Amino acid sequence: MRVFILKPDAIGDFILASGCIRLIAREAGEENLVLAVRSDVASLAKNQFPKALVLPLTLREKRRILNVTTVNILHSLPSWLKMLGLRVDAALCLRSMRAYLHTIWFYTPRAKRRIACQNLLLARPRVRRPAVENFVTRFFKPTLLPYPAQKKLPTDIEANRSVTSELLGREISDAEILPSLILPEPVPRSDRWLLCPFSSSLNKDYPAEKWAAALQMLAPERGDSPLHLAAGPSQQEQLTTFAQILRAAGIQNLVIDPQKPLSDFLKSIAAARLVLTVDTAAAHMACALDSPAVIASAGHHPGVYAPYSPNGLQHWIMPPAKLRKGEWREHTTPEILANAVRHILAP
Repeated sequence: MRVFILKPDAIGDFILASGCIRLIAREAGEENLVLAVRSDVASLAKNQFPKALVLPLTLREKRRILNVTTVNILHSLPSWLKMLGLRVDAALCLRSMRAYLHTIWFYTPRAKRRIACQNLLLARPRVRRPAVENFVTRFFKPTLLPYPAQKKLPTDIEANRSVTSELLGREISDAEILPSLILPEPVPRSDRWLLCPFSSSLNKDYPAEKWAAALQMLAPERGDSPLHLAAGPSQQEQLTTFAQILRAAGIQNLVIDPQKPLSDFLKSIAAARLVLTVDTAAAHMACALDSPAVIASAGHHPGVYAPYSPNGLQHWIMPPAKLRKGEWREHTTPEILANAVRHILAP
């Protein structure tokens, strides 16, 4: 069975879908998968599914001169032309908020079956979106499943479960659908702590001063373990300032990690005695690699992408619902953060 899977989202979202993609790879044969993903996710997709055909999609989020959909089609033209030539048994879309471009990509390959959850953007539609959705639905006759209500697992994972269950024609267990990343060889656990303090949005970052206060409280638990700091390519200057604040607060034995390929960063996550981070890709990597982690979450979209923990070693600190913007930082005190770490490290 040849399967086209569209997942045009960020790294963390791709990791959330890694469990269902791995399950489909086992059932259909990894060599029969075609994965259409964002260009910045393509290396991770190829790392995890080396036998699959990976189509990188170059996306520009904001309009400049041309309509953003037109620009993105032009940027991703080579991959789109490959989609036009595809013949598959099933086309799946693992994105439930589909803009026009995602809809175009989903319906481009020639497929015997098309499966997705209903488009959540129809809840607040633009003028043309319902007409476009009605047209493609009548013409292509896809199977559009209800977007799941909140259950034990985040709804984004539950949506992946629904689509995969429809494809395979059976119930899917939690263990089969939870995020899963595999390294080419085992990585021994070290004594170092790894702190990844930045997300893609400043609204989700936790203040350096509060990280420092929590680390001061955790001095007995940390002992002589080195504290490694890691961030993305565009965040290196910000990371240097962050390290200066920690050192000024008396936090010693700090190491600023150099930039690494994504495959090496996964090894760093897997090797860490403890991962400290915010709601970003590093949090989902820790969950998918079964690494002990404490995640200071801003609580955006609660129950959609988090919390979850495959083995109980990841603790998401979730603020109460309906806080005003930024108030989560006041709720998540250094004491709460330190206690969560002690809980995770307890024998």
